[in-house]
Amino acid sequence: MKKILTIVAAAMAFGLLAGCGTTKVAGSGIKAKAPRLTTGTTEILDYQGRELGGEVPQWVVDVANGNYGEAVLGKVMPDLKNKKPFVTIGYGDNLDFVRQWTDLVDVETEVTSTLSRVAAKAVQATMEGQAAAKGMTADPATMEKNMNMYRASLSNVRITGLEKVAQYWILSQVVDGKKVVQQPKYSYYVVWAIDRDLFSKHIDVAMAKIDETTTEDKELKAMVNAKLKSQMGVASNDKTVTDAADVVYTNDPVVYGE
Repeated sequence: MKKILTIVAAAMAFGLLAGCGTTKVAGSGIKAKAPRLTTGTTEILDYQGRELGGEVPQWVVDVANGNYGEAVLGKVMPDLKNKKPFVTIGYGDNLDFVRQWTDLVDVETEVTSTLSRVAAKAVQATMEGQAAAKGMTADPATMEKNMNMYRASLSNVRITGLEKVAQYWILSQVVDGKKVVQQPKYSYYVVWAIDRDLFSKHIDVAMAKIDETTTEDKELKAMVNAKLKSQMGVASNDKTVTDAADVVYTNDPVVYGE
């Protein structure tokens, strides 16, 4: 699956001619004149807009490489100005099925679930870091208590105001010589956006319920609050994608995607 995720970016190295993107953004240079692009053992068989001479938009390349942040996508998607992005990614051998999961997903619920999950992981990473700085080990019971507190707080917040910005699909397969080792599968990407100020208000509502009795509690709350406001995540029907996103999400001290 990782090969499929990285294939679009790798194909760029072939220096294909650039053109207009299919979503009015900078294009990636992958055009319909070469519908099958071979890069190593992965082949792109088809993609949205190929029959009309379009090319794979740059934002798709970025998302396929795991760059879901505003700092990256904002450069090639004007509609993200002053907004926070959220990405849903679906995989499968049936385009209608994948499109249905990705397009019709309850995105508000997915955002809430992602924030709740990542907040818990951020709590763990922060508490372990605080303890390590003192030459100690974080108390498992206290850590679990805090993780559950943040999970509950985030899961009870209703995220509103999300709008779809763009969607795109690609069909690819993996081959070994002339033998197909992974049957053709569709990758379907959707970018959603929410007003930055509105999103911050949602987070403030959640954070207001968090206890901050001690100095460490206050530091923990400030860290999680900052991460949730400066970063957004990804939802996918492939757990390896969300797990990989969470690793960067919880460990990167700067705005995700920069």
